[in-house]
Amino acid sequence: MKDRFSYNEAEAADPIRIEQVFAEKPGGGLVVEPGFDAPETTAVGLNSDGKYAVIKSYRLLADVGAEDSTINIAKGSGIVSGDVLGYGKKAVACTKVDTSANDKDVVTVTMGVVIKKGESLYQAKAAHDSAATPIYTPEYILGNKIFGGKGEQPVRLINGANVRKETACIGKDIEAMLPTIKCV
Repeated sequence: MKDRFSYNEAEAADPIRIEQVFAEKPGGGLVVEPGFDAPETTAVGLNSDGKYAVIKSYRLLADVGAEDSTINIAKGSGIVSGDVLGYGKKAVACTKVDTSANDKDVVTVTMGVVIKKGESLYQAKAAHDSAATPIYTPEYILGNKIFGGKGEQPVRLINGANVRKETACIGKDIEAMLPTIKCV
């Protein structure tokens, strides 16, 4: 009798993020290891070393009020204490990240603006009240997932596509800087 059988449930499938691709960089490119698993449709730009690096995206799981001192974001964003979160032209540094919950990360930060659930914040270069910009100028989105802890990885770099707004790892601010990427 075989009694060493154990059932392992299948991993959840990644959501569909890309609807249609019509332009990409021939041969793709190398992306610097981000320190976390970055899903497809995450924006990338050139860092100070001239290498492509990930621009983190933080999707809100609940509405944010102007005076709220914490926000709930989706797991998997790679957020760490000290990251600067941007929305529109305002950016604020977070002071604490609680990753103990299974379904969300609770971030201590006061954004000072009202933001609706489902919006995506971007990783900003520096805290600012009226002139915030992403940490890197976005040039492409990832065409496939890259894994944390695996070093620089060759990836498909897309600069023209229709992506699903519900699952894409870019918000309206980054989308506006990539004119041929459309959230549909």
